[in-house]
Amino acid sequence: MPNNFRIQNVLFVYLTQVSGATYVTDDIGPRIQRRPLIGLQYLCAVLEQAGVRTDILDERISTFEIDDMINIVSKYDLVGFYCSDPQEEKVKAYCCRIKARRDIPVIIGGPTTLKNSSFLNFGADFVVHGEGERTILQVVQYYNGEISKKDIKGVSYAENNETIYAEAQPLIEDLDALPFPDRSKHDINLFFDYYLFTFRKPYVTMLASRGCPYTCTFCSSYKIWGCRYRARSVDNVLKEIDDIVARYKVKYVAFQDDVFGLNESWIEEFCKKLMQRPYRIRWMAILHPFSAKKNTEKILKLMKQAGCDTLSLGIQSAHPGILKNVNRHPGEPGQVKRLIAVANKLGFVTYVMYIFGLPGDTRETIKMTREHSLSCGATVVTYNILYQLKGSDLRQSYRGEDVCGLTQEELIQASVAASRKFYLRPMALLKIAKIIIKNPSWLAHVFLNIGSILARAGLMNPRKC
Repeated sequence: MPNNFRIQNVLFVYLTQVSGATYVTDDIGPRIQRRPLIGLQYLCAVLEQAGVRTDILDERISTFEIDDMINIVSKYDLVGFYCSDPQEEKVKAYCCRIKARRDIPVIIGGPTTLKNSSFLNFGADFVVHGEGERTILQVVQYYNGEISKKDIKGVSYAENNETIYAEAQPLIEDLDALPFPDRSKHDINLFFDYYLFTFRKPYVTMLASRGCPYTCTFCSSYKIWGCRYRARSVDNVLKEIDDIVARYKVKYVAFQDDVFGLNESWIEEFCKKLMQRPYRIRWMAILHPFSAKKNTEKILKLMKQAGCDTLSLGIQSAHPGILKNVNRHPGEPGQVKRLIAVANKLGFVTYVMYIFGLPGDTRETIKMTREHSLSCGATVVTYNILYQLKGSDLRQSYRGEDVCGLTQEELIQASVAASRKFYLRPMALLKIAKIIIKNPSWLAHVFLNIGSILARAGLMNPRKC
């Protein structure tokens, strides 16, 4: 780099996924679900605060070929790619082509970079491991000549034909100190999630916390964020909601926390203060089966009064032995039924997610899980197929090898059969119909794209092995 080189313009890139690794179909539903890139929005916010101009190139919104992108990056001083497991090969291909044509720094970050520095072999200058806000600022400071390379934490890089792993970046303890995500990079109305039956536009995703105290072996989240739960203050979260309602007229917020509101007193304070606002929004949250275990009805009633209309739960299996195999509590199936019974009484839409193919799964354990899904009372269920996420304990233990006695084809068939049995019940269809009939805008959009909804539910276009 020239001596007077400075990072003034940064481009973050999100490439589309080729297929859904855990779905029963290869139809990932791009016309049904396009969530905002909240991680990249946070990175934009911290750089803009530091005086660096940023943009996000989202292939879901602006289609482009690799040669188009090579021309686009010529306007920038640094390019950063978001990467999850299904995007890894595509990101590596783009990285190679860019570095062959342009002398520009390239960094890679995202879920798949946890303990995965292989991107350095494809031209990446830095691979970010873990939380990115402090690290991206240090990378920019390095290129601006303000710090040395060894001062950057939370990255790996190549030096003298060796891979150097820097010291881990400390977690951000005070999440309130972060600027709000920069949602100005795209028209907010370009984002949607019609897999949520109560969805309204304009819509945003939010994080009220980071981290998860649970250590499920199939998940890498607790390793990315640290096995700790860090919550923003209630007032800080509400300040962000005030901002997005005033600026974008937001009607729906989808909280993407691994577990929303682990502390019951936090939820209570949040809901009471949200109800005091002069506006009304609707929102959804992801709960753990043991969320609000002591005061289930009190907490869920408050959430409903504050505008929450949808709850999402992951139980994965109904078999106690399988749950123990993945560091889950064998009491979760019963607790899910109790929580959903209260939620149904209060009028929530409930989503429950299962995984077929966990360690030890057999036809009998999957049948037990399927029977639980039919009796738990959920509005919507999803039967995912196990995918060994890079960085997860399960991936490290099995290294891509089979973890149960069933083939991939058998797991797909079991998932499709379970989905059809669940959704073709008259009572299940009637329950869903009563919800969506109240949301005409949902009906109007989905009518033209119903195939993606049916595919995700396992009712058409099952994935081929």
